[in-house]
Amino acid sequence: MYPEKTLRKIDMAMLVLLPVMSVCLSIVLRTNFLFSILLFFGMPSLWFSYRTPAKVKKIFLSSLIFAVPFVLVLDYFGTVDGSWFVPTTVFSFRLFGVIPIEDMILSFLLVYGVLIFYEHFLDKGQDQLIDARMRCFLWVASSIALAFVAVVLLRPEVLIIPYAYFWLWTMLILLPALAFLSFFPKLIAKEVITAAYFFPLLLLFEFTGLELGQWSFPGEHFIGWVELLGYRFPFEEFFFWCIVAAIGIVSYYEFFNDDRK
Repeated sequence: MYPEKTLRKIDMAMLVLLPVMSVCLSIVLRTNFLFSILLFFGMPSLWFSYRTPAKVKKIFLSSLIFAVPFVLVLDYFGTVDGSWFVPTTVFSFRLFGVIPIEDMILSFLLVYGVLIFYEHFLDKGQDQLIDARMRCFLWVASSIALAFVAVVLLRPEVLIIPYAYFWLWTMLILLPALAFLSFFPKLIAKEVITAAYFFPLLLLFEFTGLELGQWSFPGEHFIGWVELLGYRFPFEEFFFWCIVAAIGIVSYYEFFNDDRK
C-alpha cells in the first residue's frame, strides 16, 4: 500500500491525465456516446471511489435519488424543445420514445463524479446514509416524477416549453443553488473549487461530443451562442452545463443529505 502522500500525488496526476486520456481515446477510437461517458466520468469515479470507500454507498444513493427525477424532467423538455438531440444510441429504445438511455447514465455518473470529488478533496461531511431531509426530497421528487410520467403518457402535447433549457435550469438548478449559498456562504469557496475543476472537464467533453457528432443543438429557442476553438454551441450549454451544474449538484447534496458545513 502506498503512503498517503504518494496517493495524493497520484490523485493530482489522475485529475489531469484522465481527462486528457478520455479525449485522446474518444477521438482516436471514434467512440460512441456511451463509451465517451464511461471514459470521461466512469474512470475518475472508479478511482476516487477506491480512494474514498467510506462515502461510496452514500454518494451512490444520493446520485441515484438526484439524477433520476432531474434527468426525466430536464431531458424530456430539453429534447422536445430541441435544446439538444442525441442522434444515435446503442440501446434499442428511448425512454418515452424521447430520452436516450445514455443521458440517464451520463446524469448519474456526472452527479456521482462531482460528489465523490467533493467528498474526497473538500468535504468531510456526516456519515449518515440518508438524512431526514433527503427522505423528504425522495418523497416529493418521486411524486413529481410519477405525475410527470402520467402526463407524458396521457397528454404529452402539453409538455412543450419554449426556451426550456433556460427556464428549467434557472428554476431547478441556478436559483436553488443561489438561495442555498446565500444562507450558507461558507460553502461558496468549496463549491467554486469544485466547479473550477469540472468546468474544463465538461468543456472537453463538449468539444469531443461535438467533434464526434454524439449530440447536436437543433432547436431555435436559445438566448445566445458561444464559439470556442471552432465549436459552436448555445450559451445555455456553456453557462448551465459547464459552470452551474457542479455548483447545483453540491448545493442539493449539502442541503438535503449532508451537514451544510
